[in-house]
Amino acid sequence: HWKVGLIGLGRLGRAILSYPGFAPEGFQIVAAFDSDPAIIGQKIGELTVRPLDELDEVVVSQRINIGIVAVPGRYATEVINRLVECGIKAILNYAPLSPQVPDGVKIRNLDPVLSLQSMTYYLSH
Repeated sequence: HWKVGLIGLGRLGRAILSYPGFAPEGFQIVAAFDSDPAIIGQKIGELTVRPLDELDEVVVSQRINIGIVAVPGRYATEVINRLVECGIKAILNYAPLSPQVPDGVKIRNLDPVLSLQSMTYYLSH
């Protein structure tokens, strides 16, 4: 099994957390983090949302391999840098930017708006 940490529990993060398709493929979201005091401590599904300050210790203690970033764009670079500092080598980024990461770290950027824009290009040509 691959252990996943999810950062950002807004609408997108909650949708990712509730998606049932990960587990059958061997992906288990074992920790969820946010910086909003109104969200920290909430129980969402099986997980209690933890403060971002606990990221380092939880990545190590839970043996998290993959990070999913579902934060607003203005916070994404900082969050991705924190994940890299924690030793995460695989990051799925939903924020609308393409941050630089060191060699040896794989990042996949999924921007829904950019994807839709590329579809309109094909429709109009």
